[in-house]
Amino acid sequence: MDNVLNEIVIKDETPVRKSVTLKLDEHRTRELLQEKLSAAAKKANIKGFRPGKAPMSIIKKYYEPELLEEASAEILNQDFNKIISEKGIYVIGTPVLEKKTDTEYSISFDVMPEIKDVNLDIKVKKVNKRAITDEVIEEEINFLLERLADQEKLDDSAIIDADGKYFVKIDYITIDEAGKEIDSAKDYSISLNSSIIDKAFESVFTGKKKGDAFEFDDKERKVTVKGFIREIDRKILPELNEETIKNFGNFKDVGEFKQYVEKGLNEYEEKRYRDALRASVSDELVKLNPVELPDSIVEEDAKSRLDEMKKQGKYKNIGDGRSEEYMGILRIMAKRDIALYLLLSAIEKNENIAATEQDVEEFYKKTAMASNMKEEEVRGFYSAPEARENLKHALLEDKTFDFLIQNKVVYIEE
Repeated sequence: MDNVLNEIVIKDETPVRKSVTLKLDEHRTRELLQEKLSAAAKKANIKGFRPGKAPMSIIKKYYEPELLEEASAEILNQDFNKIISEKGIYVIGTPVLEKKTDTEYSISFDVMPEIKDVNLDIKVKKVNKRAITDEVIEEEINFLLERLADQEKLDDSAIIDADGKYFVKIDYITIDEAGKEIDSAKDYSISLNSSIIDKAFESVFTGKKKGDAFEFDDKERKVTVKGFIREIDRKILPELNEETIKNFGNFKDVGEFKQYVEKGLNEYEEKRYRDALRASVSDELVKLNPVELPDSIVEEDAKSRLDEMKKQGKYKNIGDGRSEEYMGILRIMAKRDIALYLLLSAIEKNENIAATEQDVEEFYKKTAMASNMKEEEVRGFYSAPEARENLKHALLEDKTFDFLIQNKVVYIEE
């Protein structure tokens, strides 16, 4: 039988779908059927016979068709698994069995695409880093001080000026282009001139007082926000001194606190720059290299995302009517992420990029220094095999993007 299986040809239906035709081994099937009939006879409770005492002719009458189908499927499954194992094929999803004749069956199944050559002619718009100037540092410090701000209630005639800092309570409604309400709130608090809210939105409040209406046309979101002002309080920020900075950590003086803020801003800007550049490279890589994916893996990934969203309490109001709408979006996300993973894996293989033990050790050292922890404490976070494997995967992805950015990316002007 092994020689027969070795001669079977796997047919490529598409780059991600294959099929194989198998002839049922009737001798093995009959042997397995007899085992199943014997097992059924011991348990069968048929009217007119004591439990387990019905003759085999009766057992066959009641159970043989169903058990023959079971036995056939098991034998075919054994042969199919042996074939794909010997040929090194990884099956995605559930294979589909189709009966052609009494003894001949076709099994079709999904596989992941094989990516060999990757187009690395990557051109992206240059991402600029924000300069961390004294003005930016001062703005960040004011943002931190706002956490400690007091409120001064203003009278009804007080006008909001463009440079003042205020806590404002509003009632609002958000409507889409069709005039449908998509969001609303009462007594909603916003903080003006705090570097949190979009400046364009803040500007609609300039020159207004308590009781005035406002309207903002959000072109990016394609919605309109309408409402009125219920209350205006002035923000009174505390003075920046050695007493105030104790709220943010153990600093010897204001100068050290400013250095701490500057360091945090530089680290944040570096991460924002790298994330934005990686996102642009990822988008271009996927765009340059269309990857056909099995529907089964895309569907499974999308369903997993939806289930996770529901577990986390997000989109609680998703009903059966809207689930398909979200699934459509999640399928697009799944396709993009799976394609990117496959492309990065192909690049790693083609360019011999690997995450070594030395890379892991360097990560431990850098993380310990940056977080002011002992190296052994950091190691403890990654002691579990799964955590360590995830770390190596993340380090490998970092090295792959570094390779692309340093060697393959061409920057273009906007």
